[in-house]
Amino acid sequence: MPPARAKAMPIFKKLEKLGRSLAGSVLDGLFPRSCIYCRGPRAGGGEFLCAPCLGEITFIRRPYCDACGMPADISYEFPASGFLCGECRKNSHPFDRARSLGSYDTVLRELVHFFKYSPQPGAVVDIAALLKRYFAGAPETYAGFYVAPVPLHFRKMRERGFDQSFLLAREVASVLKLPLASGLLCRVRDTGSQAAKTRAERSRNIRGAFAVDRPEVVRGKDVLLVDDVFTTGATAGEAARALKGANAGRVNVFTLARVVL
Repeated sequence: MPPARAKAMPIFKKLEKLGRSLAGSVLDGLFPRSCIYCRGPRAGGGEFLCAPCLGEITFIRRPYCDACGMPADISYEFPASGFLCGECRKNSHPFDRARSLGSYDTVLRELVHFFKYSPQPGAVVDIAALLKRYFAGAPETYAGFYVAPVPLHFRKMRERGFDQSFLLAREVASVLKLPLASGLLCRVRDTGSQAAKTRAERSRNIRGAFAVDRPEVVRGKDVLLVDDVFTTGATAGEAARALKGANAGRVNVFTLARVVL
């Protein structure tokens, strides 16, 4: 790319962003959109949620299980570092540790559904703001990690029109200032929905669903896997298993929401 054009690109991007913002303001003035959760006005809030509903989203903070990130329902200065929940004391995971922004309920659940099933990829604007707030106060550090999405099967991506995990991973990489490595994994089997399955059924259903495209790139790399929802950890665990099988270093998981069982 010629130097003059390269220098002009950031200016064009700023102008494009400003144009979208102005267009959005005009459209909101003419056809005001309501909050997707409470259906009230969004004044002072985000693009899809009003300020009170955004305030209802509570981040998962310590204390939580050191392995899977399950919140610990206690009110005193415990557990200490390294605490494991009952499930993680019984069964280990292929990933090293998992963390989630918030519980998969009320407002955050509605935002995930709106983003994923409506489908409304534009909702990533409100999600990006939440990610900035979450990581500003998170104790974990991810220096040296590569960010990779848990990929969709191409059939599901064709149905939905976009890969929500890729959009989330891109925002996480931007917030943490880490490299995005979206091509590390591919989904080689269309496993269908995991939603109505038990823990054991989820594990069987997802087994062998992922493969590493370029083992030579994965070898020795620390990877932060990003997905939308953590339920039992079966999907994230199988993706981590594939990466570990290709000799990845640490494999951590981050999800936007977590089902608190």
